[in-house]
Amino acid sequence: LKPSRLKRITPLVPQALPELGGCMARSTMSHSVQVQSNTWARDSHDLFDFEAHHLHTQTFTVPKSTVFVRSGTEVQTLGERDPLPHGGDPLLRLVQRDGHFWVDRAAPMNSSKKLWLVVRDLSANGHRLMEGDIMKLGRFKFRVRQLVSQQCGGQQPELKFDETAATYSTEETQQAELSQTLCRICLLEGPGEDDPLITPCKCKGSIEFVHLGCLRHWVRGRLNLSDSPGGSYFYRPLSCELCKAVYPTYISNGKERSPLVEVPWTQPPFIVLENMVRDSQQHATRGLHVISLAEKVLKLGRGHESDVRIADVSISRTHATIRFQRGHFLLEDNNSKFGTLVAMKKPRLLEPGTTISIQMGRTVLNLAAQADPAPGGQAQPLQQLPLGSNAQDERALRLSLLTRGSSRESNGDGGGGGGLPGILPPDMPPDEDRHHEAV
Repeated sequence: LKPSRLKRITPLVPQALPELGGCMARSTMSHSVQVQSNTWARDSHDLFDFEAHHLHTQTFTVPKSTVFVRSGTEVQTLGERDPLPHGGDPLLRLVQRDGHFWVDRAAPMNSSKKLWLVVRDLSANGHRLMEGDIMKLGRFKFRVRQLVSQQCGGQQPELKFDETAATYSTEETQQAELSQTLCRICLLEGPGEDDPLITPCKCKGSIEFVHLGCLRHWVRGRLNLSDSPGGSYFYRPLSCELCKAVYPTYISNGKERSPLVEVPWTQPPFIVLENMVRDSQQHATRGLHVISLAEKVLKLGRGHESDVRIADVSISRTHATIRFQRGHFLLEDNNSKFGTLVAMKKPRLLEPGTTISIQMGRTVLNLAAQADPAPGGQAQPLQQLPLGSNAQDERALRLSLLTRGSSRESNGDGGGGGGLPGILPPDMPPDEDRHHEAV
């Protein structure tokens, strides 16, 4: 990087940082990171067997910014501008900034590869879940759609799979014109009292209209909602058997909105988990698990006693648990064979004295930052991004890490080379364009 370019980009970062983590605080600096890599010999669905006895193990001492790459079962370290070896798979990158180390992705920003935090190697309190977190149990994934810790304003689960839920609106003026229109289920004419005729799908002709009450009765029979304590249930979107269009989630009469499906009242605290479908053939399994944690601990696993039962060979009988404690939802692993993981959404600070484990496919890296025994002068480090930070915060933090790591390279800490994908490639746009991208 040109020094002139660094001067233009660097001032942008401190302006964004107070919004990310508040004021910067002094903390213990790290002079290196002790890394142990464990690679499973089998390459199966990006799984790692935590019960395997024969693993390929290597240890490293990392004193500066480094990229970890796997070739076969061998893991090696590269400088940030070293070319990627043929057939090499980038795992993660350690970035040293102001005496501290950060963990970030090594793959390009548009890559679907994620870094997965191993829950079993965290502290005894497990992992604190946030809305939007992606959990991985074996090869099965869940997204945390909603977390409600207390009864405030009668809040109930949002039965949606995207940011907006489909809503069908009924109009009184239209209902007056349907006095002789047949319902395709009960075959009675016209709308009833508080029971309008609606067109919930794309069917046309004599089967276009249906009473809201008739459709709700049909849907309730298809979903087979249980009357469990606390109002826990599994909801899945239903589609018309004729035109295959998905029915709307909510019905609105212009004054209030109500769910199409009459679901049980769920007692807080509760959690809503979405099944993340791996392929189109599993579309039938897509749905929302609404679980109340008012009087129990949520169990996820393959066994019959599990609250969320997953019929998959990679899932243990009692794989993981979620409990509500002191206002937080805590995810804990139950010593499962293929582990419980949480996707890292942003760069993570390595704090001296603590150890974390990151899984990338069949390789797990155990990272432990070593405290500097005699720091000459403590710089002000970037703070960890707060919980619930957005994509713009993550971009600003990644930009600051790239700026710092690249400035070290230009000062002689690393050599030139082709560069790894996603790490300041040599065919970067002109300085002015990069400056506008940073803004």
